[in-house]
Amino acid sequence: MISNMLSLRLPVLAALLLEVSSFSVSPLLSGRALPAQRACASRGLKRVNAMRSPPVSRNLVMKGNEVVIEPDYKVAAGFLAAGAALFALKAPAAGVPIGALGVLFAVQTGRVRFVLDDEAFELKVKGQSEQQLDDSGENIVVGGANRWKYPTWVNYDFFPSLEFPILVYFKENQTPQEKWGKGPGGFDNRNNGQIHFFPAICNTEQLNKVFIEKGLPSERYNPK
Repeated sequence: MISNMLSLRLPVLAALLLEVSSFSVSPLLSGRALPAQRACASRGLKRVNAMRSPPVSRNLVMKGNEVVIEPDYKVAAGFLAAGAALFALKAPAAGVPIGALGVLFAVQTGRVRFVLDDEAFELKVKGQSEQQLDDSGENIVVGGANRWKYPTWVNYDFFPSLEFPILVYFKENQTPQEKWGKGPGGFDNRNNGQIHFFPAICNTEQLNKVFIEKGLPSERYNPK
């Protein structure tokens, strides 16, 4: 359980936010974002501003041997709504950063895809066309590709729960051991892998179903 592994203090939250934003913000700031990706992000923001999450289909999208999990705007919409409410209550110091996270998550939802093939789980970004998925670049916290092979997985979970997901959590030992203490991993007392958090910007019911089908271990949802 995540609550038994981590004590969520401000430094932890700062490290966590660094990772959850890294695979979206870095390409945008570095100029790597393609026009189609910018257009995709713009469409995502319009959807969230209209408070219209796309309907959650139970059908997985297949691209050859890859499973592409459907996007879900609920987390982005929730943060935007919370930010607006706080701003209306004359608490801009809290409302502005929470609303900004909502915008960031909307951008991520529009362009980032959770992809599972026969060997690994990977984060990809939408390319020049609707059907094209590109490499998401290096992980800003520990380096290396945002791709992790299934045999290296130690645990996964949804925080705070699958029924109310805000973050997707998993731990792997593919990352070299000397890097396990970087980012949020510095607050993990078990020292048996590198932990990752990503915003739950996809259909988490689909994601959990495929995780179980791939045999990935979870203390809460697929105990071994």
